Amino acid sequence: MPFDIYSTRAQLAAIELLPREYSFLYDTFCTELPPVEDDKAIYDYRKGSRRMAPVVHPGVGGVPMQRDGYETYEVGFCSVAPERIIENNDLLGRSFGERVLGAMTPQERERKMLAKDMTDLKKAIQRRREWMARQVLLTGKEEVFEYTNEGLSKKANRIADYQFSNNYTPGTPWNQVGAKIDYDMRTMFDLAFEGLGYVDIIVMDPASATAMLENSNYIKTFDGLHVDMGKIQTRYKGSGIRFLGWNSDQVEMYSMTGTFVDDDGTVKASIPQGTVICGYRGMLKMYHGPVTQVEREDNAAQHMTYIKKEVPLRYGSILTNSIKKRLTSKPTVDPDNVDGWVLGHVL
Repeated sequence: MPFDIYSTRAQLAAIELLPREYSFLYDTFCTELPPVEDDKAIYDYRKGSRRMAPVVHPGVGGVPMQRDGYETYEVGFCSVAPERIIENNDLLGRSFGERVLGAMTPQERERKMLAKDMTDLKKAIQRRREWMARQVLLTGKEEVFEYTNEGLSKKANRIADYQFSNNYTPGTPWNQVGAKIDYDMRTMFDLAFEGLGYVDIIVMDPASATAMLENSNYIKTFDGLHVDMGKIQTRYKGSGIRFLGWNSDQVEMYSMTGTFVDDDGTVKASIPQGTVICGYRGMLKMYHGPVTQVEREDNAAQHMTYIKKEVPLRYGSILTNSIKKRLTSKPTVDPDNVDGWVLGHVL
């Protein structure tokens, strides 16, 4: 029996070799765990405390200490399944970037389109993961919308509220006279510590970064290695990320620019204006649930389940003379420590 290069098994191997799109918030703050077999993510979350050992009189034994509590939640994995359709008309004419002379045959063009579509779908799913990480970082919640009716309708049906409460607003905004930026940073660090977290990275929007770097009092505490005769040497890292330097506690600081189109169709900033995230790398956990799909339409049809991060499916329709390419992933994200980071509203 000839090997089918379009089978799910063959495509799974190919997908794992494809590079995914770089996403700063996800790559910085998320720890990606292996896919699981359960159809729901069951996780513990905690708001810890630092209790001291009790002092007792010698010879009278010990005093029981109360354990720090935690809560167990479960949330169903959301199903992310973008598709691309190839119809007859897509194969008849020259595609974008194709040579005018010596053009491809329709079969060659189809193979090329399938490969590009798979790369695009993989990037689109990664953008959804980035959105999920952003949502938890900025709101302490994960609210998942599901699309129905061929994508024409949507509804919110999964909401995980982690009861995040570590919000900080300075007494004086950073862009006003009298702002105490270094004090504000140290206060936010202390809040993260009290929540049993720590800070090894600061991410802010460009407006907050500008206000910080233009504050003459704050520059006195700025890392001297990053200042050349009063000129601040920021470094652009690409993908809208700029390395600003180190603060007085030697913590790396970055600004993040860029926008995205949200589910409601509006364009939003990746980091809202006046927002500062103080946290640590890998503080969110990303889980992936099993993907179950039917891959045939004949009498041998059956449900196939894959414990994979992303699962492809290629299927055709004789009635419409079209081929569809689908890539399915079932991610969810939750924090390891719900008050382990701090969200500053500084403008």
